[in-house]
Amino acid sequence: VIALTITDFDMFPHSEQVISRYQLKEKHKLTDYSDDIELVFAELPKFDKDIDELDTLSDKWLYFLKEANHLESVPTTLEQEPAIQEAFEVAQQSRLTLAEAEVLEKQAIFIADSRNAVRLGVAQGMARGLARGIEQGIEQGIEQGMELGKRAEKVATARALLGKLPVSEISEITQLSTTEVEELNKSTNDE
Repeated sequence: VIALTITDFDMFPHSEQVISRYQLKEKHKLTDYSDDIELVFAELPKFDKDIDELDTLSDKWLYFLKEANHLESVPTTLEQEPAIQEAFEVAQQSRLTLAEAEVLEKQAIFIADSRNAVRLGVAQGMARGLARGIEQGIEQGIEQGMELGKRAEKVATARALLGKLPVSEISEITQLSTTEVEELNKSTNDE
């Protein structure tokens, strides 16, 4: 059993190590309890490698974890790690406003419900006409869910560009109206 703790503060100020590993010992005789149990601590403030100095997979993960909030995209050095790509997508979603996150969540729930409806329909051997009606309804629902997802993506892109480009250019890039972009800008400033 290994416990991994990642901190954004110095947990062990007496040590310069980024990663510290501890094992359990008997308190009086100092005998090892087991080699199977290890506690691992990674202290992000102590990790100071630049992107071009990353040698190991651990280095790449530590860099990503420390810099995730500041990254607009996955750096090329980290792109070769599919798990880091997935983690970046999760980090991007965590930056969404509550409303944007709710839209994505509703879309995911709707798609899952739609898939379950199809499975249920097949399992019960519904009549051909009824099954076709359900399929059409699901297709329409999935299309609506995808549209909601596209909208959330446009809004997230617009938010990322606010302050970097004029409203008219953001509107052109995202295909949102200038009014919508201005409202996003206002709501971002109010937060």
